[in-house]
Amino acid sequence: MLGEQFSEILRYRGLLGMLAWRDIRVRYKQSLLGVAWAFLMPLISALILYTIFTFNNFYGASKEDKFRDMPKLLFVLTGIVFWGFFAGTITSSMDCLTRNSRLVTKIYFPREVFPLASLAGAFVDFCFAALMAIPFYIYYAHTDDAVEPGARLLLLPFILLIEAVFAAGLSLILSMANLFFRDVKYVMTFVLQMWFFATNVVYPITLDEHPNLRWITSVNPMIPILDAYRACLMGQPIPNKIGLTISTVIAALVFYFGWKVFHRAEFKFAEYV
Repeated sequence: MLGEQFSEILRYRGLLGMLAWRDIRVRYKQSLLGVAWAFLMPLISALILYTIFTFNNFYGASKEDKFRDMPKLLFVLTGIVFWGFFAGTITSSMDCLTRNSRLVTKIYFPREVFPLASLAGAFVDFCFAALMAIPFYIYYAHTDDAVEPGARLLLLPFILLIEAVFAAGLSLILSMANLFFRDVKYVMTFVLQMWFFATNVVYPITLDEHPNLRWITSVNPMIPILDAYRACLMGQPIPNKIGLTISTVIAALVFYFGWKVFHRAEFKFAEYV
């Protein structure tokens, strides 16, 4: 059953690509810098957060200005870029059904293409942000002996796939929920802000120093995912393989549940748009 639904999505891949491209064009249309914002926003966010926390000594004194042997600026930039893909997917997908109400009510095709198109659009933004971060990574790889690019970089696409599956599952659930209850979008905006600070995006969450935070790492699948990204970029073993395995299982379950619930509720969408 699920395989047939995937096959149907593949038949409409042209529509999915068109919707993703349209969302990208609308996002940057009539803006002064256009698509350059996809490069600049992650960099500006990383520099602002790094500067604010550094001047307030939030990170604490560090002779080598590092987190777990990773340069702090690279630590923050990596978190911003990879978190941005997740948050961007969720944000753009929540109102994707209401934003495309005419298509939902008039033409038949699998409605899953809307949240998946939001995922594709966020992935394009992520690619631009990653291109912006590459020169910083190359700089630290040449100036810092702890940054050792190697074969572990090949694991990055697999970790990105885990994050994408998790984001896609949540997008299916939230886009459907926001169609039935329009305040879901506003609630999730607040939740994402709290989730950002409960995740190791701009600072490490170490259980040795903060054992009371163990419950956060247990319920937050994004923490092992970001740890895995940073470990691969540093050329180090993944520090929390069990946590990453749990995150993978959670991502798969969320995606499966989201897809099934979305597909079952699909016939009601026209009544609520």
